[in-house]
Amino acid sequence: MSKHLEDNNLIARWMDNRLSNEEKEQLKGSGELDALKTVIDEIDTWKVKPFDVDRGLTRLKEANKTVVPIKNNNKNWLRIAASIALLLSCGLVWYFMANSATTVVTDIAEKKTIELPTGSLVELDAASSIAYNKNDWENSRMLTLSGQAFFNVTSGAPFVVKTNTAQVTVLGTQFNIRTQNNDFTVFCYEGKIEVTHLGSSEIITKGQSVMLTGGKLQKATHKSSGPEWLNGVSTYDKTPLSSVITDIKRYYNVEVNLPEEYKSLQFTGTVAHNDLANSLSVIFTTMEIPYSLQDGNTVIFE
Repeated sequence: MSKHLEDNNLIARWMDNRLSNEEKEQLKGSGELDALKTVIDEIDTWKVKPFDVDRGLTRLKEANKTVVPIKNNNKNWLRIAASIALLLSCGLVWYFMANSATTVVTDIAEKKTIELPTGSLVELDAASSIAYNKNDWENSRMLTLSGQAFFNVTSGAPFVVKTNTAQVTVLGTQFNIRTQNNDFTVFCYEGKIEVTHLGSSEIITKGQSVMLTGGKLQKATHKSSGPEWLNGVSTYDKTPLSSVITDIKRYYNVEVNLPEEYKSLQFTGTVAHNDLANSLSVIFTTMEIPYSLQDGNTVIFE
């Protein structure tokens, strides 16, 4: 096709019958219209051979004899997938239920008595907490303690109490554990217990105690028949004043910012938990430390 005809799109416009008379004469004079008519006339003579439907169907059936059919098991797979999903869901629910911890927490000036699944009793002191798995308790009598608690343990599988500093293992006994930051003390009132800390251990029986001092376990003796805090009092023997003040904060909603020079002092005496003013007087007056109790339960040192 000449560039002139292509640029003016004369062939297409002729087929759409959109040419002017002048353009028709121009197209005729080019000679290309005659060639185009010859092609169109030849196309009109083309014929498609008739298709035999029956014969084609027979050939298709013959060809399909060698094809292995694939069964559609989508519904089966959906049922299997749904079953697997259900089993996984049930398994996850069981796992979290079986491994979830039961946690008991006490507030300031609050004490609680907790009965464990096998009958052991825990007397939880103020501002303390324990956590244990009650669903697996018969297989593993283990709990964690923060703060202070008295335990009356029934006989049976080993009973383990974990703290942030040491671990106590017993079979059946009565004992008290006090843990606060790095302070750790155990008093045994009945039976036998083993205290473990960083690979070292001490076994104590009735009338003995273990204290963590300087990073080491040290044994001592005592004559008490049970922890005094259960009766609302605490007895101290050459106890760092900082630890005594920690107990005061446990039993009273009070703000005490002990000056640095007083923290290493030691206190010996008995303090009741039923009166804040009296407790502060017993501690600071005895130690000749000037102080005052301000509004809002704030202690100011002079």
